[in-house]
Amino acid sequence: AKMSRPVQARRLEGVDKNIWVEFVKLAATYSTVNLGQGFPDFPPPEFLKEAFSRAGHPPLVKILAQLFGKLLGRDLDPMTNVMVTVGAYQALFCCFQAFIEEGDEVIIIEPFFDCYEPMVKMAGGTPVYIPLRPKAPKEGKLMSSADWQLDPAELASKFSEQTKAIVLNSPNNPLGKVFSRGELELIADLCVKHDALCISDEVYEWLVYDGKQHIRI
Repeated sequence: AKMSRPVQARRLEGVDKNIWVEFVKLAATYSTVNLGQGFPDFPPPEFLKEAFSRAGHPPLVKILAQLFGKLLGRDLDPMTNVMVTVGAYQALFCCFQAFIEEGDEVIIIEPFFDCYEPMVKMAGGTPVYIPLRPKAPKEGKLMSSADWQLDPAELASKFSEQTKAIVLNSPNNPLGKVFSRGELELIADLCVKHDALCISDEVYEWLVYDGKQHIRI
């Protein structure tokens, strides 16, 4: 018998509707190559699979702690400061589930990668949006991702007593914007002032070009 009340929790409403679902359907319908997502059509090399199968969890997190400890300039405990996840999606999902509670507000910088909004909602949080606004480039120059900037006063106005976190994605997807030190300091100062977390998604940190420098917040 069919249930008379909704089976799916309200926090899941709209989660199944996103641009990636549309791309997959279109690619399947018209038998085209889906360039919208990184779907490898080849398996990883055997030596890599063998290395991972032999590594085990303790050696892996120890190596990661050493690597990121140098990059961050601090000592990391491999068993308490490092978590291995199945891709960035799971890492983000775990962060939102661990830190966001019912009624918390999470500031999301627009444009943003599509998973931030539904993950915040699934954790019971409320997304609060702040746009990167394009500024006209200097005469004779083409617009670049660096010309998309946050308005300091507008950003400050988005913080409230309910703000639990802000999501930072640098380099940004989809713009490719690499946030400057000044922009990061602005975000950091507001987080300290309002006792808020900064969930920093730096998955593209190694893809920086044209003399830009990725700075970890």
